[in-house]
Amino acid sequence: MKQWMYKKCNADTAAIAKRYNISGVFARVLVNRGLYTWKDMDAYLFPDMEKMYKPGLMKDVTKAAEILMDAIKNNVKIRVIGDYDVDGVMSSYILYRGIVMLGGEVSCRIPHRVKDGYGIRDYMVDEAKEDGIGLIITCDNGISAVSAASRAKELGITYILTDHHEVPDNDGTEIIPDADAVVNPKQKACEYPYNMLCGAGVVYKLMSYIFEKKNDKSYINELLPFAAIATVCDVVPLADENRIIVSNGLKILNDTPHLKNLGMRKMLEILELSEHVRSGDLGFRIGPCINAAGRLDDAALGLKMLTTTDEREVVKLVNELITLNEERKELTAQATNNAIAQIEEMKALEKPVLVIYLKDCHESVAGIVAGRIREKYYRPAYVLTDGEKGLKGSGRSIPGYHMQQALQNCQELLTEFGGHALAAGFSLPKENLDKFRDALNEQCNLTDEELVEKISFDMELELLEATKNLVEQLHYMEPFGESNDSAIFARGKLKIKSMYLCGKENQIAKLKLEDEGLLYEAVDFHADNCLSRVIEEKYGKDEWEQMKQGKYGQQISILYQPEINNWSGNVQMKIIDCM
Repeated sequence: MKQWMYKKCNADTAAIAKRYNISGVFARVLVNRGLYTWKDMDAYLFPDMEKMYKPGLMKDVTKAAEILMDAIKNNVKIRVIGDYDVDGVMSSYILYRGIVMLGGEVSCRIPHRVKDGYGIRDYMVDEAKEDGIGLIITCDNGISAVSAASRAKELGITYILTDHHEVPDNDGTEIIPDADAVVNPKQKACEYPYNMLCGAGVVYKLMSYIFEKKNDKSYINELLPFAAIATVCDVVPLADENRIIVSNGLKILNDTPHLKNLGMRKMLEILELSEHVRSGDLGFRIGPCINAAGRLDDAALGLKMLTTTDEREVVKLVNELITLNEERKELTAQATNNAIAQIEEMKALEKPVLVIYLKDCHESVAGIVAGRIREKYYRPAYVLTDGEKGLKGSGRSIPGYHMQQALQNCQELLTEFGGHALAAGFSLPKENLDKFRDALNEQCNLTDEELVEKISFDMELELLEATKNLVEQLHYMEPFGESNDSAIFARGKLKIKSMYLCGKENQIAKLKLEDEGLLYEAVDFHADNCLSRVIEEKYGKDEWEQMKQGKYGQQISILYQPEINNWSGNVQMKIIDCM
């Protein structure tokens, strides 16, 4: 059972409602987002491009721009080295397209997830030298690749490092590769006002500096949509400058017929998203298609789709990426079911940390499976599978459990590891699996209270007040994502008046709920794990089966989000949780 937490903030909501001509309910929601000043609220409600920070404030942007422009002027061959996830592909495209627009000669190298692993390696620098490259630019990686920067210097290759990851340090001293320019807002010496940009956001700022110096605004329509996609998919906070990037990038994507990039235009058309793109589509529709290539094939496919100008070839590449994503979904579903079966069989929930070995799981989906298991059981979850040498694994955590620290505490059992508080990757000899599982659980100090998932809601709201007007006002909160959740309301003592199940596996429940004598539409998209669970807990195991046969009148409380039903045009309550 999840714990519901009420967000309580004291503020003059009437004054807020009057200033913006909005409802008191929406005013309350805004305050609950930590918006306590007019300046903060204005920035949130009106994320205009003019509010972007000057890119020259970022350490080494000016230096990197000068190096890049000199290279272009002198016809130096440039090599972009990115990463195999969405941020890495989008970062690479932004640099590639920007350099082409500036008249430079550029090629890209996207590491292969299995063959290369993460980030630039020394041999990639050697490859560049063999190809006659005079300038390497990294994106979404490089801040921890000290030897690659040194190798570039040995070979006489100019080296620009752009990244957004944490800077490695040794007892408080930063370890920064010896590059000709290091553009990363996470550096202590960087005074840029906002340091939570993704990799694509960082290179977008570099390109914007160069184009703004030329008084050329064409880069915005060409490059901003890809910074927006990466910002959502890399799960950085959708606040401050990131909110501006995504809000305005979505506007360009929604003008699909005029979208400059042929590949993205065709992807939106084939996915039937043209002119209806929202932040959720970036994270759950477009991003996974780009990511699937890096997981099951080669991430370079995603970049090729964005850089190809032949329409027939582009359509072929888009369909290939969509097919790979469908395959990835099937592999993920199968592996998740196997993991659940193993957890139940091993009675693994008796311990706080879940460590699951799936022999036949594709290593590229292990992280997704770990995330699914974490969501289902609200436990730190590690999923391992066979690698080329021993076992490879990915972990996903919950608040209160620092995954990277947990791995560090048992590093003697591991071959390598890395990550941060909520996610990590690692490898270990197969014979250490049981010791690894025991060590993680022995050192875990999570309390029973911490193993209960908390859901925050904005306020209790009668269903009568969940009007179309409120839904329209809540749209001003877009884009939704990390650190900017959609509004959630609570309502208790609702009577179920009717229900029918639909969906592939009858997992969706369409309901009519009675509140103060009036009926309202509601939908539970996860009834197999939400509504059914609550009905069985409150009324007994037979009650759910009887509901399917038409027995109604049960009483429930819900957390919900009001939305417009696309078919009926009415407001329906999307159930987030119930009890």
